[in-house]
Amino acid sequence: MSRLARNTLSFIRRVSRFRNCCLRIEKQFYSGGLRVTDVELVYASSFLSVCCLWESFLEATLFEAVCGEESNKSGNIRLATFKNRKHLSDLLLFPGKDYISIPNLKRAEELASLFVTKGRPFSSIGERYRSLIQQAVLIRNAIAHQSPFSLQEFRHKIPGVAALPRQKRTPGPFLRHQFRISPSQRRYELYFAAFQSAANEIAQSW
Repeated sequence: MSRLARNTLSFIRRVSRFRNCCLRIEKQFYSGGLRVTDVELVYASSFLSVCCLWESFLEATLFEAVCGEESNKSGNIRLATFKNRKHLSDLLLFPGKDYISIPNLKRAEELASLFVTKGRPFSSIGERYRSLIQQAVLIRNAIAHQSPFSLQEFRHKIPGVAALPRQKRTPGPFLRHQFRISPSQRRYELYFAAFQSAANEIAQSW
């Protein structure tokens, strides 16, 4: 199994742990042990953690695409060669950056296109998952920053928020909201599944 495949499997498993955590919290709520605000706080914090995992996955995938053994396969033509991963890291940190920032899929694809043909493997993600992940970034910003601008973006650009009662138009209640009944799926599960499916598409295309 390649390193990218192992990273993908690890990412998917970690996202599943957060999903299972939310499911257990929901059961505790129905047993009377928690308030609804407790549940919503767990959903929001779990969602933020999954978004951070996704950002880390994007960075690890970029390094694997540019420096890994699999990057010389047919169709994955490298446009630059690095002695090691530290060499690439030093380049990405120049000039004077403290850390590598890949906050979204667009940035990951832009960086990849500098080193690998057609921005692969990020360019392999389908439009449906791209749209959901972009929505997830806006939700993440509303949770992390809670600024008037980020909350306005969340309320105006995320489908389904406007249908909620006015006092529930915040990330926690939205993520807990039932997206569909059969099969049962809450909003947070929709986005978690999109992250996992997008990771699979990346791995399978490589």
